[in-house]
Amino acid sequence: MVFRGLQWVVWAVGRAVMALRYRITFVGMDEALRVPGPYLILPNHPAFCDPPNILVRFWPYFKMRPMLLETMFRLPPLAQFAWVMRSIPLPDIDQASVAARERVAVSVGAAVAALRAGENVVLWPAGRIMRDGVERIGGTRGVAEILAGAPHATVVLVRSRGFWGSMYTWAPTATRPPFIKGLFQAAGLLIANLLIFAPKRSITMTVEAFSTSNRPAPVRELLNPWLERWYNADVCPEVPTFVPHHFLFGPRTWEFPPRPVVPTFDPSRVKEATKIGVAEILAEGLKRPLELDENRPEATFMELGLDSLDAMDVTLQVERRFGFAGPSMPTTVGHLWALAEGYLDAEPSKPPQAVWFKKPTGSLSMEPLGATVTEGILNRVLRHPHDIACSDDVSGAITYERFLIGAMVLAERFEKIPEPNVGLLMPASTAGMVALVGLYLAKKLPVILNWTTGPANMTFGIGKTGVRHVVTSRRFIDRSHIEVPGAELVYLEDIRSTIGRYEKLRRGFAMKIARGPIVRSLLKTLDPDPDKPAVVLFTSGSEKAPKAVPLTHRNVIADMQGAAPLLGIDRSHVGMVLLPLFHSFGYSVTGIFPLFGGIKVVYHPDPTDAGGLVRKVAAYKPTAIAATPTFFGYMLDRARPGDLDSLKIVIVGAERCPDSIFDRAKALAPNAVIVEGYGITECSPVISLNPLDAPKRGTIGRPVQGVEICITHPDTGEKLPDGQRGMVLVAGLTVFPGYIGDEGTPPFRVLDGKKWYVTGDLGEVGCDGYVRFHGRLRRFLKAAGEMISLPAMEEPFARLFPPSDQGPRVAVEGIEMPERRHIVLFTTEDYSLKDANGLLAAEGFRGIIRLDEVQRVPSIPVLGTGKTDYKVLRARIESEHIQ
Repeated sequence: MVFRGLQWVVWAVGRAVMALRYRITFVGMDEALRVPGPYLILPNHPAFCDPPNILVRFWPYFKMRPMLLETMFRLPPLAQFAWVMRSIPLPDIDQASVAARERVAVSVGAAVAALRAGENVVLWPAGRIMRDGVERIGGTRGVAEILAGAPHATVVLVRSRGFWGSMYTWAPTATRPPFIKGLFQAAGLLIANLLIFAPKRSITMTVEAFSTSNRPAPVRELLNPWLERWYNADVCPEVPTFVPHHFLFGPRTWEFPPRPVVPTFDPSRVKEATKIGVAEILAEGLKRPLELDENRPEATFMELGLDSLDAMDVTLQVERRFGFAGPSMPTTVGHLWALAEGYLDAEPSKPPQAVWFKKPTGSLSMEPLGATVTEGILNRVLRHPHDIACSDDVSGAITYERFLIGAMVLAERFEKIPEPNVGLLMPASTAGMVALVGLYLAKKLPVILNWTTGPANMTFGIGKTGVRHVVTSRRFIDRSHIEVPGAELVYLEDIRSTIGRYEKLRRGFAMKIARGPIVRSLLKTLDPDPDKPAVVLFTSGSEKAPKAVPLTHRNVIADMQGAAPLLGIDRSHVGMVLLPLFHSFGYSVTGIFPLFGGIKVVYHPDPTDAGGLVRKVAAYKPTAIAATPTFFGYMLDRARPGDLDSLKIVIVGAERCPDSIFDRAKALAPNAVIVEGYGITECSPVISLNPLDAPKRGTIGRPVQGVEICITHPDTGEKLPDGQRGMVLVAGLTVFPGYIGDEGTPPFRVLDGKKWYVTGDLGEVGCDGYVRFHGRLRRFLKAAGEMISLPAMEEPFARLFPPSDQGPRVAVEGIEMPERRHIVLFTTEDYSLKDANGLLAAEGFRGIIRLDEVQRVPSIPVLGTGKTDYKVLRARIESEHIQ
C-alpha cells in the first residue's frame, strides 16, 4: 500500500511537469477500456519524450509496468523512477554480444510472467525512435514472443501524433537527438518561460484494443506488418511539427532537413567474396536465400525482416568469420560488408584531456630505476608521481600516482587467490596494465594468455603453468566470445563494484600525504632477485604447438636497456600502444618498457580497428608506435594526409615489412622512420634492430646492446663466417632460462664455452654488421639434396599481391614426403599454376624450385599477431596428401 502511494506521488509530479509543455488529447480510450485485460500496451515511438507522456497519462487507467532500457536504471533520477514504477529492464543492444542476447530473453520472460499474474505491461515495439516519420517494426520479435507466452493478454495499440518535430526526435537535425543534453535544455527552457508560459505541443493519442480474436497470431511475420499498418494508417510519413521554445523569443518556424540515405563507406571497395560470405550468413539468419534486390548496401535489417536479436546473431557470425569487431550494431547490409572488411567506422574516440599534453618533469633520460620490473615502476612513481603515465578511452589520462593506487587496490584482492600463478587476459588498455602491476604487488606471477590461439591452446597454457584463476574483463569476454576451459574468471568489473567511495577517498588521501612511506614500504616487501620470472608468455604457435616461456626481470630489463640506444628514445616521446599484452612486443616493448622508463602512452584495445587507431594518432599526437607490418598497413589504408604527421618512429617486426609499406608511409607518415627489427618471445623479445639514424632496408638491423648473434651450419653445427646463411643462435642477458613443462629437446647449445639459444631461424650477418633474415628452418624443404626456402618462394608473390587491410593475400607452404615434396601457393586471388611458376622462373628460380599446386582461398589464416598461420596451411596440405 505504501509502495502504491509512492507510485501515485511519482505520477502526480510527472503529470504536472509534462503538462507544462504537452497538451494531450485521447481518441478511443473509453472503447479500449471496455475490453478486459490484462493489457500489453504497445505505443509507437516517434521521440524520446513520448514514453514519459505515455506513462503519466496512461498510469491512472492501467497501472502498467514499463519495459525500459537498462540505461535508464543507471541514470539518476531516472533510476529511482524506474525502480518505483517496477520497470522491467531491457538490454541496450548497441553492440553484438552473447550476454545481451541472454538478457533479452530474461526481459521477455519477466514481461510474460507479469501478464500471467494479471499485471499490465507497456513496451515500445520498434525498440528505437523513428528516423524519418515512419514507424518501422521490421523483424522485431519481442512482441510476438511475449504474446506467445501470454496469449490471453489484450493488446492496446497507441498511435501518437504531434511529437515528430520535437527536439527529442530525429526531425530537426536528421541525427540522433542528445537525450541527456535535451533534459537540461528542457529544464532551462521551462525556467526561461517562467514555467506556466511555455508554448505547448498538441499531441493526439489514438488508442485501440485488440483481443485474441481480432489480431494476428503471435508470429512476427504476421504480427509486425499488422503493427506497422496500424501505426502508419493515418499519415505516412508524418510531417514534423515545430513548436517555439519560448513564448516571446527565438525562431517561430523551422526548416526540417531531409535525412540522407547513403552508405557510410564506398561499397565498390568491397570484395565479391566478402559480399558472398555476408549473404550466406544473412541467409542462415533469415532461414531463406537473400533476394537479388536485398543484397545491396542500403538494404536495412528491418527491410530484410531481421530484428535486433537476429541482427546481433548475424553480426556475431560476421565478426567470427571475418575477424573484425565492430564498435556498434550494424543496421544495413552495407554496414555488414564494412564490418567484414574492417571498414566499419568506430565512434569517435574521446578527445584527449588537456593534461595529456603536459610535458614530463625532471630528467628526460630513461635510466632503469630498479633491478626488477616492480621496483623500477615503484621508483618511477616516487620520482614522477604527477606525470601522466597512460590514457585510454575508458580511464582517461591517469598519473603514476593514480596508476599505483589502482594497482594497490587490485593487489589487495589478488592476494586472496591461492595459487602463485595467475592468468591475465586483457587487450591493450590501462586496466590491463594496472591489473598486471597489481599481480606483481600481490606477489603473483602473471601468465598472459593468447586468446587468438583458441580454447585448446589456452587450456594447454593454464595446464602447463598451474593457473586456476584468470583476471579479465567481463566486457572484453562478452565482446570477444572467448572461453577459458579449466579456469575461473576473475572479472575486473566485479572487483570494481566492491570498491566503495570511502576506500577511494581513504587511499587517495593517504597517497597524497604519505606517498613516500607507502611506496617505500611496498619496496621492502618485494623479492629483490632479478633472476626470478617476471612473466610467462607463450610462443605464437605459427609453426607448432605454443610453449610456455618464462622471462625473468633481468631478461626484460636487459632488453629495454639494449634496444633504447638504437632508437634514441627518451621520456619526451609519446607512445601509441595497440599490441595486446600476450604479444611479446606488447608485454615488453609497448607494455613494461614505457611504464618502467617513464614514457606516457595511449592504449587502443583493437589493433584491427585501423580507423580508430588513425583518429587516435591524430588526436593524441604520439611520436612512436610499434606494430606488425600488417597492422600498420591497415592504418595507412585509413589515413589521410596529416593524420600520422606526429609519428617519428615506427617499429615493425614479427614479419617482413613489404616495400609497399615503406613507400606509402613516405606520403602518409612523412616524419616517421620505419625501423625494422627481429625478435623472439624467448629473447624478451628484441634481438636486433635497425638504428634510427642508419636504417638499412631489407635487413633486421644490428644486434641490440648486450646481445650476441652466432650463425652456424644447420647440419654440422659449425660456425659460419659473415655473409653465409645458417642457423641463428643468440646469447645474452635477454635469453630466457628454459620452457615450462617442456620435455622435448632443450633449445640451448654450448659453443666455445658459452650457452646459446637455438632460434630455429635462418639468417646471415653481413660484413656491415647488419643481420638478414631468411625465415624459419622449418619453412625450408629438402629436395634432391637442395634446401628450398618457402619464404623466398613466397616473396615474389607477396610483391605482386601485397597485403591488404584484410591481411596477407598469398602464402607458400609445403610438406616433405618419403617419395616427393608438395609445395602450394595459397592465394585469395585468381591465379593459375602456370602463371605462378612462370613468375618464379622470371625471378630466377630454376629446376626443383617450383610450385606443385595453387589453391584459391577466401582468406589467408592469420594469428592474433597478424602473422600468417602456416600451421593451419600445412595441416591442410597434410590432410589432402598424406593418407
